[in-house]
Amino acid sequence: MRRQVLRSAALIMLASPMLLLLWMIADGLRLHPDSYAGLPRAQALCPWPWHRSWFHVIDAPGFVLGYSERWALPLWAAYRLDERVQAPAAKRPGHFAVDRRTLRRIDAEAYRGSGYDRGHLAPNYAMSRFHGREAQVASFRMSNIVPQKATMNQKLWQRLEEIETDVYANLEGPLWVVQGPVFDDARQRARLGSGVAIPSGFFRIWLREWRGGIQALAFIVPQEVAGTEALDQFLVSIDDIEARTGLDFFHHLPESQEHALESALQADAWAFFRHARRPPRY
Repeated sequence: MRRQVLRSAALIMLASPMLLLLWMIADGLRLHPDSYAGLPRAQALCPWPWHRSWFHVIDAPGFVLGYSERWALPLWAAYRLDERVQAPAAKRPGHFAVDRRTLRRIDAEAYRGSGYDRGHLAPNYAMSRFHGREAQVASFRMSNIVPQKATMNQKLWQRLEEIETDVYANLEGPLWVVQGPVFDDARQRARLGSGVAIPSGFFRIWLREWRGGIQALAFIVPQEVAGTEALDQFLVSIDDIEARTGLDFFHHLPESQEHALESALQADAWAFFRHARRPPRY
């Protein structure tokens, strides 16, 4: 009897990684209302070790994210900005909450004294103004939070968020956004004392359907910035982001269309030069 129990336990241990892999593959293949052309997924032949790009999907009001238990933070968050909420702006929530759907159960104290801000991926303001109070509160769960240097979070990243909500989200049709951390090999083991991984930078992708086509604008911003730099110096292709993160975006598009979208730099189509030198608010 004991031998049978041990054999069954061994089979479960062998099967578990395969079941986990199948579950993650299924998540990557499904469509989702907050993510354009499929949820981001780990590349089939990802050059990084499995723990760099594997995650489980967490749904929240107004956004969806891929959470890495290995790194104790989200590897991406996706949302769309369409119609604004017809109500006064809600007060900013007063605290960050543990997300009980994660195994690590990171709390706000994990960042205290670390030298890093608790940076949102799905932004507080955008969730409040486009998806309402429930989405705003959800953005303060620690599953949506990443370590960001103050000048990056409060200045340069804030400038991108402001342009996103005040300029491009006001045009015809929804603006789709996906963003997340970037890890360089030299720093991939750097962590806060709580075990949260410290990214070397962050990516952001904007996408819109515009005049019969699809346009995207993508950025990689390092942690070490003054915050006042011209934003167009951080423009990259989506292919660059995929190479740095091991993630695959917009994979439900036809292959030729996906390739054209992800290899291009389309700053002129967005008239981004008009906004690239907007000063920080803070």
